[in-house]
Amino acid sequence: MFQKEDFGYLIVYGGQVFKLDLVMASVIILAILATVLYQSVVLLEKLVVKNKVNRGE
Repeated sequence: MFQKEDFGYLIVYGGQVFKLDLVMASVIILAILATVLYQSVVLLEKLVVKNKVNRGE
């Protein structure tokens, strides 16, 4: 069920073997992915709201 390549595993594993570079790289990648996903939801919301306003709903 769990993958050994996901970021959560890398963060925990890096903390256990004292590989701070692995932990920080995983956290930075997760932050970038979260930002990209958040911005895509914001853009989608703007498009949906704009279309509703144009239709008069």
